[in-house]
Amino acid sequence: MDGQKYEIKNLIEGDVDFSKEAIKLASRDASIFEVKPAGTIAPKNTDDIKAVIKYVSRKTSAGKKMTITPRAGGTCMSGGSLTQGLVLNMTKYLNKIGDADEKNLKLTVQGGAWHKDIEKATHPKGLLFAPYTSSHEICSIGGMIGNNASGEKSVRYGATDDNVKKLKVVLYDGNEYEFGPLSRLELKAKMHLPNLEGDLYSTVVGLLEKNTKLIEERRAKTVKNAAGYELSELWNKDKTIFNMARLFIGAQGTLGVVTEAELDLVPMLAHSRMIVTPIEDLDQLPEVVQTVLKFQPAACETFDHFTFDWAKKYHPAAAKKAFAAEGQHMVVLSVFEDNNKQEADKMANAAKKALENLGHKTERIDDEPTIESFLNIRRWSFKMLLEHPAPDTRAMAFLEDTIVPIEKYGDFLRKLETILTDYDMTYTYAGHIAAGSIRLIPLVNMEADGAAERIMELETKVNDLVLEFGGSISVDHNDGIIRTPFLEKQFGSEMIKLFEEIKDLFDPLGIFNPGKKVRGTYEYALEHIIRDNG
Repeated sequence: MDGQKYEIKNLIEGDVDFSKEAIKLASRDASIFEVKPAGTIAPKNTDDIKAVIKYVSRKTSAGKKMTITPRAGGTCMSGGSLTQGLVLNMTKYLNKIGDADEKNLKLTVQGGAWHKDIEKATHPKGLLFAPYTSSHEICSIGGMIGNNASGEKSVRYGATDDNVKKLKVVLYDGNEYEFGPLSRLELKAKMHLPNLEGDLYSTVVGLLEKNTKLIEERRAKTVKNAAGYELSELWNKDKTIFNMARLFIGAQGTLGVVTEAELDLVPMLAHSRMIVTPIEDLDQLPEVVQTVLKFQPAACETFDHFTFDWAKKYHPAAAKKAFAAEGQHMVVLSVFEDNNKQEADKMANAAKKALENLGHKTERIDDEPTIESFLNIRRWSFKMLLEHPAPDTRAMAFLEDTIVPIEKYGDFLRKLETILTDYDMTYTYAGHIAAGSIRLIPLVNMEADGAAERIMELETKVNDLVLEFGGSISVDHNDGIIRTPFLEKQFGSEMIKLFEEIKDLFDPLGIFNPGKKVRGTYEYALEHIIRDNG
């Protein structure tokens, strides 16, 4: 191991750290897993990344298997950046942010740029990178790209893949390539290049053509999806534009290392209005959300009474402002935004009236601090559990990324709650309910006998239920260690073979983040679950 460390040190300008402290720090993220890496590397520039990938490829080709996994903010809840190989710390040096292009609404950033620093570059100019995640204060753009993350504003602006058009990626040959939108004529030219890039384009296009029916039949039919490789998204709807960048978005670093991204920005809107609708019976939920969506909300979120009880205890000032949630099973929070105050009022009033006409009591809120209090309680749901678990428990994120069609949501939640009654767990609901996405985080005594086995058993039951309702097992947090073993249930064996073909095409040596997206096992997940209440 020391030999590898010094060999890599001689190749790059950045840092190489194989110490116990560095390995411990990189062995956990926000997921339920612990995996100890071989060592960590903090590249100073793209040349460092190229050198490390060439080194790993060379060693692997010579029979000394090595792997490499990029890591950003460490906020992944699926174990996406956990590996027994080398970890690339992208955030230490590769975090540069360009100047926001106010005319073309663009921003170029390096793969390790922090979301909070992107906000500092865009908000003063009245611009926003729209996939506004709950973890925006601590996450990085590289992780958002890897997971195809999205947040509360995705109901209007979409997920990361809708807001990133171009990427630069270092592939297994150690060279950097740019991927972005191509016309059919430009695509044809790419396919005829006499190099790796040409081979990739021609092979991917050929695989898509050969498997058109399979991809269409097996793709997720939900509003958003982060499970598998999103092969159905490489062509635009009328098949005039092809964009290979979308293959890397949501790929969790399994196909190459993203070094740079061109982000789309949107104007920030000046006036916000919120309506709050209590949910007393789960049957009400689909009708409430479907009604709200007719009025084009900027956000449509939810949290439950457990979350509100936690907020009253740990964030009493916010809970006091959000008093409308008191005593409610759940609340749906719908936000309407516009630069014109009257238009914001009009949308909120129309949605409120429509809900009240259907018998749903609804309150309108104009006060910005109160709106933020409601939204912050939703954003803090996991954080509160993580920081303040019940005695002898740990917050375990493994059921937090399901999505089903909203019209089926009431029945889904009812069956879900029936499953949960068989397990002695306290949990909270919160989520991007407009898309049919829910964040269910249980508190689990991980020191109890069989706790890890019960987690995987419950994961299996919930995934089966999600698929029974036509949903997807991942919407934002991706597959990682926890969901990769279940992908065949969602997509079928033929689609998994196609995913493996894509993986092997871009990573023939198997050096990039193994066990995620393909070839991850139930046994590996079970073996690496954290087994203490830490």
